[in-house]
Amino acid sequence: MFAYQIMSEQQAMQERFQLLKEGEYEAVITSSQDKTSNSGNPMMDMTIAVYDAEGKPHDVRDFLVFTNQMMWKIIHFASSAGIMKEYEEGKLCSQIAIDRRVRVKITIEEGSEIPEDKLKGKPLGSKYPDKNKVEDYVKMEDQKPLEANGSHFLDDDVPFL
Repeated sequence: MFAYQIMSEQQAMQERFQLLKEGEYEAVITSSQDKTSNSGNPMMDMTIAVYDAEGKPHDVRDFLVFTNQMMWKIIHFASSAGIMKEYEEGKLCSQIAIDRRVRVKITIEEGSEIPEDKLKGKPLGSKYPDKNKVEDYVKMEDQKPLEANGSHFLDDDVPFL
């Protein structure tokens, strides 16, 4: 038997499309895989549990692509996660990232138009839903106490760390 929260369909749909407000949040890397991007670049495909003001996690996916143009985000990630030594030694990878705590800057990305071949009965011009996006990672030295929209991240409330 599975343990799960019983919801109405309306509650489930509300939960599905609930977005975090734009701002800074505490988060934990819950999973990560080393992959190759469509362009052939090394990449970390991460799922991040971003904690809202009530301490409720929201899964947000982020991709760290190891290109010169995106190295700034990787450096910010390594600083935020406290793993600059691994970055500087060329050893940063998914295995090191999992379970690391970070602070993220979250934005809302507007849903793009669904391509015609993927509409599946939806009207032409339909869009994917808006989603949260990790705009950046807050470097450790730049972190300040969070505002009301951020979470309260106490060690006592994180059973797996």
